[in-house]
Amino acid sequence: MAKDIKLPDFLTESEIKQVVRIYKQHKDDGAAAKICKEVIEPNLERINESLGQENDPSYLAYACEYVMMRTGQ
Repeated sequence: MAKDIKLPDFLTESEIKQVVRIYKQHKDDGAAAKICKEVIEPNLERINESLGQENDPSYLAYACEYVMMRTGQ
């Protein structure tokens, strides 16, 4: 059974704000790539520790973009 992961499980409050800002600015032209480069990759070691596993930064960035789309940001 898969565990539900929420953004605060692996991103800080300031990182979530950064994701929201990037998504609003780039939702029509590559938000996930920018989120990956600017938020996920620089913090990947800490994120991996938070989640207890190695993670694909692109996958996490797309997950962030999905959350933004679903929450109507």
